[in-house]
Formats: sequence, C-alpha cells, structure tokens
Amino acid sequence: MKVLLAIPGHLKTVPMGQYCADAFRQLGHEVIVADFCSQWHDKLRERVLLSRSAQEEKPTVNARIRRLAESVRPDAFITLFGFDLSPQTLEHLRKLGIPTACWWINDPFQFNRSLKKAPFYDFLFSNSAGSTEAYRAAGVHNAHFLPTACVPEIHRTVAPVPAYACDVCFAGDWSPLREQMMLQLVDRFDLRIFGPWRKKLPADSPLHAKLTEGFFTPDKMAQMFNSAAIVLNLHTWFESYDHGLNPRLFEAAGCGALQIVDWKREIPSLFKENDEVITYRKLSDVGALIGELLRDRSACQAIGHAAQARAHSQHAYAHRMADMLKTMAA
Repeated sequence: MKVLLAIPGHLKTVPMGQYCADAFRQLGHEVIVADFCSQWHDKLRERVLLSRSAQEEKPTVNARIRRLAESVRPDAFITLFGFDLSPQTLEHLRKLGIPTACWWINDPFQFNRSLKKAPFYDFLFSNSAGSTEAYRAAGVHNAHFLPTACVPEIHRTVAPVPAYACDVCFAGDWSPLREQMMLQLVDRFDLRIFGPWRKKLPADSPLHAKLTEGFFTPDKMAQMFNSAAIVLNLHTWFESYDHGLNPRLFEAAGCGALQIVDWKREIPSLFKENDEVITYRKLSDVGALIGELLRDRSACQAIGHAAQARAHSQHAYAHRMADMLKTMAA
C-alpha cells in the first residue's frame, strides 16, 4: 500500500519518524514522507495570511499537506505527533477517502495536548495503555496502545568504547528526579551521564565530573550502552503515572544492555521482569539493586542478552508498523 507519513523532521533528537518510514518500506509498502514543520517561507506567508491564520493554525503547512495528499492519493495518512496538523486538514483527508492515524508518543504527561486533536483522527495510537483508557473515556473510541520500539540495525551489540566504560550509565535529558538519582549513586559506583545537563547542575555538583555533555546520535548511544555494565532508565513521569513507556526501554534492550527501569504496568506484558529487565518502584531501592547485580557480571550479561532477543524478535519498529496497519484495516 501507499502511506503518506507526516513527521516533525526538525526534531533532530526524535528519530522515530525515520524509523517508521524505514519500517514501512521494510514491510514492502511505498512511503512518502512529509515534514509538517514550518519552513522560513511558510512563516513568511503566514504573516501575510494573518487573517486566515486566525481560522486555521499553520495554514501554509496544512495547505501543503493537503496538496500532497491530493497529488499522491495515499491509501493511509499517518503522522507521528501531528503537532501542526489542523482539524481542517484531517477533515479534507476524510473527504478524499483517506484514513488518518496519529501515533502520539508523549503520553501520559502530554495527554491533554493530544486530546485537543485526537477526536479528529480515525485512529489514535498511544505509548501508554493507561492513556488509551483515558482517551476512550473522553470519547475517542478508536484509541489503541502502541509502544515505541527499537531498530535492530541500530540498537545492537557493538564493540565497547574504553572511554565510555563504567559500572552504571544514564543517557538522556536532565530532570530534578534524575539528578536526585545520580547524586545517590555518584559516590558508590563508577557512573557516567550522557546528555545536556551542564546548565542545569550547580557549579559545585559532583556530577560534572561524570558528565559527557550534549546530545548524542543513536549510534553513539549504542556504544554507550555496550560499554556499561548497567543502564539506568527513569521515566520523566516517575511517581506521577504508573503507565506509559519511553523509547529508552526498547533501545537499551535492543543494545543488549542490562537495564534497571522504574516499573510501569505495561512492562510485564512486554518483558520478563528479572529475566530480561530489572524494575524498581522507589529511587531508594536502586543503589542496592546495582550493588547486587554488579557482584555477578555474567548474570548481568545474560539478562542483557535475553532482553535483546526479546526486543529484536518482538519489539522492532517493523512489528509496530505492522500492528498499526493491521488495526487500521480491521
């Protein structure tokens, strides 16, 4: 089939759009990728069309998407996030007979933002099973749970990098809770942090010495995870929601890492706890878990290998896109 895939191509740290496009092609489908981000000429035209902008958000971008849909006549229109797509565009696609779907992967913490657009799609897919229930309660009946995934060609076993070697690795954005966790561990373990943290840390923080500042590529992340004995994962919505899964859960597993992750209710249906991932419910438990695991490095490796086998065989983007199309065709 022919898929028109609209993605936020300007978000360089969110590579899922390209992962989805590659997965559709891997499944044998034709894919036309459209970036719904506003370009400079879009912004210029929208200043001229100010009166129309009051009636439709991002009118130039949406007009471009509508023209593309009319030209290529896809069998399905699918968007990742869909920030700037207007209800007018979705209604236009419906009149053309093109089914529409949005994969929103910022639940549960941005549920209300998604809910503003969710009713206008034929299908809504969410990274949170709990949010799926909330969508349906709000009248969005065609909402489905679809977590993110890994790319076996990227999230894989690679040679360790000596400069990244450590007992414990964390890779991702800063948050107060993540800083709190790292401070509990910094004096006990050989710790490495990768991400844009420097501006958030106090000048005298001991975490500066453990930090590799800045964003990183997916290939670099695979090197980090393969160089650490343990990879930590802490959802930014820890202690606020017991549901919703971040991409790191699957990416770390795909790399064959022993992962310690805060418990979410979807995890037991996707990975075997203790055999494929290690979960915790309180930050105060993490240090003891790490200490126990590091006493048996071979067990760490066995858990990582089991996680990788599960991720590559069941949790790749090709599996997710196949499930999405199956749901849309039902």
